[in-house]
Amino acid sequence: MGEEQPTEGGRAYAEGTKAYQMANLVLDVALKFGCRRVYTSGAAVAPIHHTSRSKVWAVPNSEGLIAEVRSYENTVIMSDIEGRGGQGSITGLNGLLLGVAKKRGLEGICVMGEIPVYLQGLPLPYPKASKSVLEVLSAALGLNIPMEGIAAFAERSEEEIETLYKGFPEQIREQLDKLKHAPYAKPTEPGPITEEDKKKILEDIDKFFKKEPRED
Repeated sequence: MGEEQPTEGGRAYAEGTKAYQMANLVLDVALKFGCRRVYTSGAAVAPIHHTSRSKVWAVPNSEGLIAEVRSYENTVIMSDIEGRGGQGSITGLNGLLLGVAKKRGLEGICVMGEIPVYLQGLPLPYPKASKSVLEVLSAALGLNIPMEGIAAFAERSEEEIETLYKGFPEQIREQLDKLKHAPYAKPTEPGPITEEDKKKILEDIDKFFKKEPRED
């Protein structure tokens, strides 16, 4: 476990020789234990509302896995999401491991739980995203993972976020409430807010936190 990505030259994400060495070391151990598939997981910043169920964005490292991934409940292939033009990219080891695994003959799938775009950068956990990822992995791997603990954590977290949310200016809440209608139900249709709306919302929220004193 670590809090940082292996990198070089002051970059923020896993890049360069050190990152590839780390990825290969992880896969050395995986192959030693007979691993045939690698799963990586992380967060996907998305235009969703905190009261919505987090979807899981998925990226397989081969075309042969696409049909399987599309069969996962509450999951969307990242390249299918509107505006991505059939492409997707994952920063850090989550993405690098997929590419290195493919070179070494291993299947790989990255699963990322959605977190609301307006909560990115805040020191708040978002267990709803983790719960969605665990649900996908438990079904895909045939595991029986107890969900009671994380479900309770998610409920408490949502109550805390709701308290924070009610403190936002009314005009910000009106814009964010549009996100209650999930934009990924039909990837070809436009979402409830535009990129310009999203940029303005984030600017307004940033101004709100800078001028409002907050208790730890």
